[in-house]
Amino acid sequence: MEEENKSAEAESEDKINECESETVDFTARIKDLEDTLERTVAESEKNLARAKDLNTMYVRLQADFDNYKKRTNEQIKKVRDEGVADVMEKILPVVDVIDNALGMINDESVAQGVKMISRELENLMSTYGVTEIKALGKPFDPELHEAILRVPAEHEDMSGNVMEVFRKGYMIGDKVLRHSVVKVAE
Repeated sequence: MEEENKSAEAESEDKINECESETVDFTARIKDLEDTLERTVAESEKNLARAKDLNTMYVRLQADFDNYKKRTNEQIKKVRDEGVADVMEKILPVVDVIDNALGMINDESVAQGVKMISRELENLMSTYGVTEIKALGKPFDPELHEAILRVPAEHEDMSGNVMEVFRKGYMIGDKVLRHSVVKVAE
């Protein structure tokens, strides 16, 4: 029996030693897992900060690109408008010649043909926003009119008004393409 007790004690001690070694193994394993967790948390925080930085960079880049598109579109529109204005300025002398020709033509059928050409030019010009500056009978405006003659007014209420238009003026949008050349009553 004593042998059985010794054997039971030895078994008990072996189990205790085994439990202690397993406890040491678990403690070491827990310490390794805690270290791994700390590294993973630190890496996750670093990745999260990097993701936030990248998102901020993306938002700024998107805003910069939108601004670039707006600037480019504005520049394209400006260049297009300047090109249209340049071409329309070159067409105006043709319009003047046609208007003068209409005053000289005696043959009605020829006059009708020239009027058709004149209407087509007016339609073309209006398509691009070109409008005639109405001057006759209106108050003189140096922003729109160029006075080459001043004559005494026949009536006081006519003073400062345009009495005659020598050459029509035109605008494109709110920009003057050509000033009206006029005679003004004083």
